[in-house]
Amino acid sequence: MPDGGTITLEHHQQDDSVVIVITDEGGGVPEEMLPKLGEPFFTNKESGTGLGLMVSQRIIQAHKGSLEIRSEYGRGAQVIIKLPEAKEPAPPAGMNIERSEDEHENQ
Repeated sequence: MPDGGTITLEHHQQDDSVVIVITDEGGGVPEEMLPKLGEPFFTNKESGTGLGLMVSQRIIQAHKGSLEIRSEYGRGAQVIIKLPEAKEPAPPAGMNIERSEDEHENQ
């Protein structure tokens, strides 16, 4: 956002997922560029590599999540990241969860 502005970060739960919404007040992304976002080596920055968004998408997908970019040119952009809610792992069968120091020393 060359002229300044606000970036808003919000999160909420939706069903069994956590949703993170990042919104900015920048110039937005031209409609013809939206389908290309996330493609390797696609960038509109002089010093960009075009790999950052692609790597981010792959990390999110590896965690069974999704990334969506919405934008209205001239009005900013919104990135929506949806990830499955983390579940507490069950302890392995037969594992003693509670143990006193005395028990531990005697084993």
